[in-house]
Amino acid sequence: MRSEHAVSDTLLAVLRRAPLDNVVLLKFLLASPEAATVHQIVRGDDAATMLLLDHRFSDFDRETYPAASASALIASNSPELTRDLLAFVPREQTLVFKLANEADRLMVAEEFPLERRTAFLSYTATIMVPLDAGANIETTTAEAPFELLAAQGHSAAWLGPLIENGRAFISVLRDGPRPLSACFAFQIDGPVWEVGGVYTLPEERGKGLAYRVVHTALAELTRRGHVARYQVAEENTASIRLAETLGMRRYLTLTHYLSAPDLP
Repeated sequence: MRSEHAVSDTLLAVLRRAPLDNVVLLKFLLASPEAATVHQIVRGDDAATMLLLDHRFSDFDRETYPAASASALIASNSPELTRDLLAFVPREQTLVFKLANEADRLMVAEEFPLERRTAFLSYTATIMVPLDAGANIETTTAEAPFELLAAQGHSAAWLGPLIENGRAFISVLRDGPRPLSACFAFQIDGPVWEVGGVYTLPEERGKGLAYRVVHTALAELTRRGHVARYQVAEENTASIRLAETLGMRRYLTLTHYLSAPDLP
């Protein structure tokens, strides 16, 4: 058995055995390694990894779970190793567990009270054939429609450098110079890229524009030989319908559970 407590090449190599399944942990560890403590236990071919994310570094978690101090994200193919990881979870604190399967939930529930709050669904796409969607791929920031993407909380300060470094692009549909609908794709790790930030002007909705910009982004990822990931909240029925209309396959459900000492 081997246990790792810091981000290392060895730890990342274990996660990269199944990059889509471990995409959430890889995303956080590579983007903000200073924001988390990570524990990994490996026993033969089995592995369990837990990321303890300090909510001071996560706007979403701080706003969504104001009473919680941290989140515990677990990726494991062994319930027994999941149980061993729980020794590293702080006690007598309000936490959020983010779990990908029922076996892990059962292990955690043995030691921590859990209250289900929400879930996020991850989709991926196989080969996406380009179509004449009228959307363009933009790889510079010169005319990037940051005003549309900001409506979904994505700032130019964050996305701009990724575009300039070749780690992101924008798919946008315009009426002349005026952007009507847009999304972007950015690199998480290696060939895994995430499509996000889908936004259409309110007066242009209901015309299939989001389908066209996301389809164009997926086709561009196919052309580049990348693997697509698309995440939606379980209550976002419009985005779920879009993913299914595009023929994407749901492969992961990450469920959030609040755990507080005063829960029954």
